Amino acid sequence: MDIVYYCKHCRSFLGTIDGTKTSFGSLGFSILTPDEREDIMEFDAVNQTIYVKTVCEFCETALREHPELLLTPTPLQ
Repeated sequence: MDIVYYCKHCRSFLGTIDGTKTSFGSLGFSILTPDEREDIMEFDAVNQTIYVKTVCEFCETALREHPELLLTPTPLQ
């Protein structure tokens, strides 16, 4: 099962981890509460893929310099 990381703001692809070569726990997902997992992860049963929302460097910088962007529904799209 692949684990795909993408930016939750601009939807940029950030990378993929081969889930067969690592464990769910070694990535730190096991310490998340069920609500936190639901908030940042999506499971695609058809493709056997987990999609993880994170923030790319570009969006992190933009939001740090312009925090008012967080008040809009789609700050960086």
